[in-house]
Amino acid sequence: MRRESRHPGSLRDRLVVVEGDITEQEVDAIVNPANPSLLGGGGADGAIHRAAGPGLREECRALGGCGTGEAKITGGHRLPARYVIHTVGPVWQGGGAGEDDLLADCYRSSLRLAAERGLSSITFPAISTGTYGFPFGRAARIAIVTVLEVLPDTPSVERVLSELSPPKNHNQGGPGDVPHGRRAVPDRGVRDRIEAHLLTIESAYDTRIRNFSEVVDRIAEATGDDRDILAIATAVSSYIAVNRLSGEAEIPGAFLDRAIRRFAGRMGR
Repeated sequence: MRRESRHPGSLRDRLVVVEGDITEQEVDAIVNPANPSLLGGGGADGAIHRAAGPGLREECRALGGCGTGEAKITGGHRLPARYVIHTVGPVWQGGGAGEDDLLADCYRSSLRLAAERGLSSITFPAISTGTYGFPFGRAARIAIVTVLEVLPDTPSVERVLSELSPPKNHNQGGPGDVPHGRRAVPDRGVRDRIEAHLLTIESAYDTRIRNFSEVVDRIAEATGDDRDILAIATAVSSYIAVNRLSGEAEIPGAFLDRAIRRFAGRMGR
C-alpha cells in the first residue's frame, strides 16, 4: 500500500513524497529516467517500457533520442498514466562535470513540458541514482529544491509526487553528498533514505533540524523498513507543523522515542 507525506501550504500541498511502483501511478504523467536513445534500458526505464508495451518503444523511436537534462513526451500506452515524460539524467563523474545542474535541468524540463501540455499531476523517480551512480542524498536535495523553485512558474501542475527511495544498487555516496557537513556513518543506504525524508521536511518548512544526525541515527538503529521510515518522518513533519517551528528546530528525544515505538515497534538506542 502506498503511503504519502503531505506538507501544508500552497507549494507544500503540491509536493508529495510517495513510495510505490511508478508504473502503477494514476497521474497525468510519470517521468521516465531514460537513456539517450529513449528505446528502453534497465531499472525504472526498462520497467516503464515493459509495463507500457511495445507501442511506447515505437513512439520513442520517432523522437530521435534526447539530450542530457532535456525532456520529451509520449503517450502512456498501457500504463495508468496518460503520458510518459522521458528525461535523460547525468552520469555521475565525481561532481565536477556539471552533474548537479544537469540533474536540476531534468526536473525543470519535465515540469515545464507538463505545464505546456496543461497536465496537473506528475510523478518523478529518483533520477540518475541507479546505474548512473548519482549519490542519492545529493540527488534528493537537488530534486526537492528544483521542484519547489519551478512550481510557482507551472500553475497547471497541481500535484508533484516524488519517489525518494533509492534503488537497490544506488551509489553509496562520496565527498560532498552528506548534508550540512554531517559525517558519513555505516549502513549508508538506510541513512540516505532517512536523510532524504528529513531534508524534504527542512525544505518544506524552511527550517533546519538542529539534532539532525541524532534523529537519523535513532531512526536507523530502530528500523530499515521504508514504510516505517516514512511514517516516522511524517510524524516529525507533523510535530514541526503543529508547533509552528521555524529557523532551527530541535526534535525532542521523548517525542522521537514515541514515534519509533509506534511505527517501528521498538525503541532506538
